[in-house]
Amino acid sequence: MRKKVWLILIAGVLLAVGIGWIDGKEQQTTRISRNAPGEGAQEKEYLIDVTGEMDNYPLKFEVAEKRLTRVQRKEHLEKAKKELDSLILGDNASKDEVTKALHLPDYLQQGAVEAVYSFSDYDIFQPDGTLAAKPKQPTLVEITAELVCQGERCLYQFSVCAVPKEKSNHELLAEKIESLISVQNEQEDSDYIALPQDVEGKKIYWHEETVNRSFVVLVLAAAASFAVVFREKEEKKRRKEEREKQMLMDYSEIVGKFSLLLGAGMNISLVWEKIALTYQAKRERGELQKRYAYEEMLYTLYEIRDGVGELQAYENFGNRCSLSVYRRLSALIVQNVRKGAQGMQKLLEQEEWEAYEQRKARAKQAGEEAGTKLLLPMGIMLVIVLAILVVPVGMSLGIS
Repeated sequence: MRKKVWLILIAGVLLAVGIGWIDGKEQQTTRISRNAPGEGAQEKEYLIDVTGEMDNYPLKFEVAEKRLTRVQRKEHLEKAKKELDSLILGDNASKDEVTKALHLPDYLQQGAVEAVYSFSDYDIFQPDGTLAAKPKQPTLVEITAELVCQGERCLYQFSVCAVPKEKSNHELLAEKIESLISVQNEQEDSDYIALPQDVEGKKIYWHEETVNRSFVVLVLAAAASFAVVFREKEEKKRRKEEREKQMLMDYSEIVGKFSLLLGAGMNISLVWEKIALTYQAKRERGELQKRYAYEEMLYTLYEIRDGVGELQAYENFGNRCSLSVYRRLSALIVQNVRKGAQGMQKLLEQEEWEAYEQRKARAKQAGEEAGTKLLLPMGIMLVIVLAILVVPVGMSLGIS
């Protein structure tokens, strides 16, 4: 982990030195590229040195876009007319049947030509090309486009025919119903209007549109149920992992106590009772937090006192703990009680040593995981620092 940190620091220092060398190097230029026609002017800022007069004097000026010749400007205007013919119809089929808004681009020829439009009848078209009103009959409207290319101007005139939009049977029927309602609206001193009940001999049924929210509620309820189940599963999994982690950490201590008390001459049942009751007393005095392994030992002691066989109680202990190390300890104890196996003290000492080594390995792994989690914020900080250094360099290199 330390090696990774040092590599990141060394890389950052080397990069900073290289960027500092680039920033400190004088960049001189004798010309500036101009923008293409339509891209607009660009502002530049330089530091100028005049021998014997000025040193690093800041000068800001504007670089105009590339200028076209008169022939090139006229060519752009002619091409702009053709481009406008292909764009202005928008979603309409032709200039003779315009029922929708026109598309009036402000710039043509990739921005090199500017266009301003005017209409002969603003009752039909608004300045942006949308229909101001639905024409009741075909109406011819003349459009004038003033095209400008770097001071060169020309007028381009053409006509379009705005026609009434063909209405469906539903739309025609709705208009008739609206006319019947408008008659009701014209009545004076009336507190309400009577909705028409028939049109063209056909019955009309009126009802307000409502939104059925039952489906939304059902989906939300299902999502909430899924979220609760998922959260409970995750919580149960988290509690199980915490329990196993705590029990693994306590294992070496429990085995050490067994080894010490057995060496002092106690038998297995007395050792078990001593460890469990000592834990219970400390818990009652508030000296210890809940420790799952000791709780299982205390539960086993209660089982023995309630009449469960000692061997069965020790086997139950291993099964409840559900960890291999505790199953192994349970098997050793059962074997000692059942057969009076010799060398129990030595086996426990070896188990204690292995448990202690495993505990050190887990502590080391936890430290490495914590260090790995720190790499992300460190990497983000490094990226921010590099961006602060590199962006100005890139902008300065783009000047020449």
